[in-house]
Amino acid sequence: MSAAPNDTPLRYQADGQARLRDLLTTLSAARRSSQFYPPEHPAVEQAISDLKWVVDELHRVGTELALTFFEGDLVFEDRVMPQESILFDQLIRDTSALGIESMQIMPGVGAGELTRAVRVLASDASDIASAGGIERVIRAANVEGVRFGHVRPTRADVEAGDDAERDRQAYEGAVDLVREMDRIVRGGRTPSRLPVRSAVGSLVESVRMRRSAMLELASLRDYDHYTFYHSANVAILSLALGSLVSDEPRFLAALGTGAILHDIGKMTVDPAILNKAGALTPEEWNSMRDHPVSGARVAAQMSGLDRSAAVMILEHHMGYDGSGYPRRPLGQRQHLASRIIAVADAYDAMTSRRTYSEARAQDEAMALVVESAGSSLDPTLVRLFVKMLGVYPPRSVVRLGDGSTAVVVRPGESDPLRPVVKVIAAPAGELVEPHLLDLGAAGAPDVEGCLDPASLNIEVDDYL
Repeated sequence: MSAAPNDTPLRYQADGQARLRDLLTTLSAARRSSQFYPPEHPAVEQAISDLKWVVDELHRVGTELALTFFEGDLVFEDRVMPQESILFDQLIRDTSALGIESMQIMPGVGAGELTRAVRVLASDASDIASAGGIERVIRAANVEGVRFGHVRPTRADVEAGDDAERDRQAYEGAVDLVREMDRIVRGGRTPSRLPVRSAVGSLVESVRMRRSAMLELASLRDYDHYTFYHSANVAILSLALGSLVSDEPRFLAALGTGAILHDIGKMTVDPAILNKAGALTPEEWNSMRDHPVSGARVAAQMSGLDRSAAVMILEHHMGYDGSGYPRRPLGQRQHLASRIIAVADAYDAMTSRRTYSEARAQDEAMALVVESAGSSLDPTLVRLFVKMLGVYPPRSVVRLGDGSTAVVVRPGESDPLRPVVKVIAAPAGELVEPHLLDLGAAGAPDVEGCLDPASLNIEVDDYL
């Protein structure tokens, strides 16, 4: 074991809380020194030496030095640390203000890397903005041994940016959250509610302010990471639909939480079953059908999580008429939020390519959602869903009655069959200067049906 620096009073403690305090104390001291002195100053060198000794000792005994800073709380080893959150409040708030939500110090990190990483933490938010943003500053620091995760723009960056970037960050944050949940649950641990609250809060804000823009994002797909994108899409679709029922913030926060976690139970299922291309055996199908129960059990173990989220997770496959799974007690009605998630889940699943099925065209999926109204899906919510998205939802590529090709921009105001589109190709197939066309206007052509953009070599994002 290496000796502790002569000037430091810290000694390694077996207790996890003491380990964390040792790390935070030396990190805070190094940060303060770096705020007042240049890197070569003896005070900075001593502070970095103290920090490195603690880091090396903690790594020696197998401690994973991963910290998450969220809304004034500190999460360590997937647990909220309330006392440390109070003791090191300034460090947490200042780090969050820079746009850094987590950091991990890797084994073998050098003193030089620690010095550069601490200088990033010691920076002023305005200096970060002047340097081009937190991501650029981190790249320039070249600190492979210290990983800054879930980096988001500083307040100055956000104010200088546009709403589209803010919405994109909310979406990507939701995808990252589900990816991290998958890692934690498959590792046999219980996730923290704090990252969920952050991601859902961003989604709620964006959906309430810019519902149409978020609905466009909700059609993004990634075949190789279906579960992550599907959960984010279902959360957006559920919040958009739920906001037509109630705009009450607490309702939407609870709905968003249940929606983004609705498939968390699948993270307990063998990946070989989840990714199986062929038909499932009876035993495999039983394992799949158990995912709402498993998911509700995981959610119930997440300290401080809204209890209604576990109900939504449990019920999202029950069915409006009780025909789904698990079976609900006689006379017990499916929760409203569970019914909302069920509509969003059904539509997004059908329009996504999975290992065992190809994606359906948007209009075909919408027709099947309508067909399920009154049986597995709530008919009132289905009507609202169709009105919200239209029969041809945003980002659909459609053939018009005059033979031209267009991308759907937004639903029509009065007729779900007549959206606002951007015409991109003439009847003969040649590309034209994209231009908006409201199909609800007099004399406008009808929509004949949806087309597969991949088969036409069309990149939808180029026209939105």
